[in-house]
Amino acid sequence: MRRAAEERARREEAEAAKWMGQIVLEEQGEEGDESGASAESLLAQFVAYIRSRKTVPLEALALEFGMRTSDVIDRIRALEAAGRLTGVMDERGKYIYISLDEMNAVASYIRSRGRVAIGELAARSSSLIDLESKAEATAPGAAGAGAAGPTLDFDQLLAVA
Repeated sequence: MRRAAEERARREEAEAAKWMGQIVLEEQGEEGDESGASAESLLAQFVAYIRSRKTVPLEALALEFGMRTSDVIDRIRALEAAGRLTGVMDERGKYIYISLDEMNAVASYIRSRGRVAIGELAARSSSLIDLESKAEATAPGAAGAGAAGPTLDFDQLLAVA
């Protein structure tokens, strides 16, 4: 029985050695090695990126900052909880940044009108909430692109919330 156990252990070691020889470390991440100052700088860049673009696909944001999409969602939620970002995530994988001024404008409109139908609010929202990317507006050659600007569909936004 002892010989059988030793033979089995030898076979398992040989199998493990075979597999270990096939495992190769191609890249090593340094995510946990960031200092506090560089992490804060990266977080500020993350927030500025979202604010300047207004509507950001979550996958593009993850690609830009070398993160997984689920980590981007977690970071956005944490920033919203901390009060550094305000906006909504839609079901198509986009984050729409809405500034506090724009939220206050919507709130003022609702208060001034009393009861407001969703359709009426959606129609008025394009004048209350600016969805044009600040990065596109300053980019060369973007002057004529999207002159009418995107509209905000509150039915979709409310479905997410």
